Amino acid sequence: MVQRTLRLIPLVAVLATSTSVHADSVIKQLDNQLSHIENTVNGTQRSLRRTQNKYDNTQRTMTELKDGTYAEKSVGRAVKKKKRRAVNGLIHRSNNAIRKATNIY
Repeated sequence: MVQRTLRLIPLVAVLATSTSVHADSVIKQLDNQLSHIENTVNGTQRSLRRTQNKYDNTQRTMTELKDGTYAEKSVGRAVKKKKRRAVNGLIHRSNNAIRKATNIY
């Protein structure tokens, strides 16, 4: 009886180890699947936001065309954009000049 019990101990140990390794493998696989699903959901949400923005912009443009204010608003936006770009360019050039003058890269 004792010999039989002693023979079963290694078998039980191997079985427990095998089960543990298999469980770890399953957990890793499920973790990878969950990560993939999360990435898919986040991508879908970004896509939906972009689609919503396009829809909103189209609605705004249609409203402006009906009101007759499209041209004025379009020109206003273009002027703001040019001013913003000009200011950003000046800031960028001055930052580069400061970096070159102080040799900080």
